[in-house]
Amino acid sequence: MKIIDRTALTLLIIGGIHLLLIGLFGFNIVETLLGEVDQWSVRIVYILIGLSALWCFKYYSFTPRGGSRLKDR
Repeated sequence: MKIIDRTALTLLIIGGIHLLLIGLFGFNIVETLLGEVDQWSVRIVYILIGLSALWCFKYYSFTPRGGSRLKDR
């Protein structure tokens, strides 16, 4: 599971940087590298990033009630 967690988190970070590039510069790196949106390779990348985001929802359970884990440090 640790490999899946790290892969999902990495894809989520890459997806966030991808959206940042689109928002700031209008530059879509996935389409630049893999082609148009209609191609399956681009759709697979977007599906993997979306699934990674769903997988990372479980990290909300790591924050204890009452705030941050680092509050008492």
